[in-house]
Amino acid sequence: MRLLIKNGRVIDPQSGIDNVLDILVEEGRVRGMAPGIAAEDALIIPASGKLVTPGLIDLHVHFRQPGKQEYKETIRTGSRAAARGGFTTVVCMPNTVPPIDSGRRVKRVLELARADSLVNVYTMAAISRGLRGRELVNVREVVEAGAVGLTDDGFPVVDINLMSRAAREARKYNLPLCPHCEESRLRGRREALTRARLASEARYIERDLHLMRESGCRFHFLHVSLARSVKLIAAAKEKGLPVTAEATPHHLTLTREEARQIGPDAKVNPPLRTGRDVAALREALSQGVIDVIASDHAPHAPYEKAGPNPPSGVIGLETTLGVVLTELVWPGVLSLRSAIEKLTINPARVLGLERGRLQIGLPADITIIDPEREWVVDPEEFESKGRNCPFAGWRLKGKAVMTIVEGRVVMAEGRIVEEEAPQMLRQLRLPLDK
Repeated sequence: MRLLIKNGRVIDPQSGIDNVLDILVEEGRVRGMAPGIAAEDALIIPASGKLVTPGLIDLHVHFRQPGKQEYKETIRTGSRAAARGGFTTVVCMPNTVPPIDSGRRVKRVLELARADSLVNVYTMAAISRGLRGRELVNVREVVEAGAVGLTDDGFPVVDINLMSRAAREARKYNLPLCPHCEESRLRGRREALTRARLASEARYIERDLHLMRESGCRFHFLHVSLARSVKLIAAAKEKGLPVTAEATPHHLTLTREEARQIGPDAKVNPPLRTGRDVAALREALSQGVIDVIASDHAPHAPYEKAGPNPPSGVIGLETTLGVVLTELVWPGVLSLRSAIEKLTINPARVLGLERGRLQIGLPADITIIDPEREWVVDPEEFESKGRNCPFAGWRLKGKAVMTIVEGRVVMAEGRIVEEEAPQMLRQLRLPLDK
């Protein structure tokens, strides 16, 4: 299907474009970007008053598949949540049960994605076998299978010798290490408890920055949450070290006091922090110390969150864009261009993905956003299986109204489009144009 997006405000941080333009999409790729494009037989998508951006990228999601936790989420349901939230590309974490710690399991994730996903899916592999922090995975094997990063997300790698070997191996393949630097996730690692009880997120980051200097390996720090952490990362960047970092919408907007009021749906690792930490994260975000905004989408079954010992994790694919616009962009914490950069080209650069930009000849991954659309967060309307959302009931301003993946519309006006359906899309033109 040929698409012609008309008169949208096109913002592409990579090229510096910020103009009202038309975009022509043919055979899954961008074929034209200019004012006043005409194309016969193209489906016209009116975008006057809308933002047209590269497809959003979330480099930190938990889709729980394959394995024993598919009742929480699957690649299919997670991809639907991504599409509804405006994301065209996601990167899965490897802490499935069993974990993604071999080439065979990496391939299985990607096979499932090709069969079931509405969006582009990549995956990281574990640093250690079984996420046990004892034995390094076969890095060459997982890279050749398609892994785009290494992480034991869910656990810190306590053993400095293992982490050092991982850094040296990852460096051989120009693969980033993405550590989970957080003090409270030590289950099943009794031999490390004595030392690790004394550790913290910032101390792990300090240690890993030392390993970065020794190995030359790129490090990307997941879900940074402490003021001390961003100081260390800022100092490392000033020295020219190859370090990047991400923060989540919940760590950028909620405090531990608010977490107590919200209850289990705000229980997350790392835990929500103090108001001082939130302010430091926002400052680091605005200054470019934090490169990426990522959801850490972590669905759990509702009965688990309602139980006596609720698991940690919140969902975020369907709220990230709205929260970022409402809480960070419109109040002036972050410019619109910078926010889009941290949701598109920056995560693509971290993992070396050919995504996150609008350019003639590249795959047409595009998100159309209504910046004026006001809406109330209702988890019961979500495509995700999860309902563990700390933003339930919030009134947000700004929402994705169309998601296009490699030239195919997969979401329009909140409705998932499973297959190319021109008639349905034509019926949705007026809502898009209002």
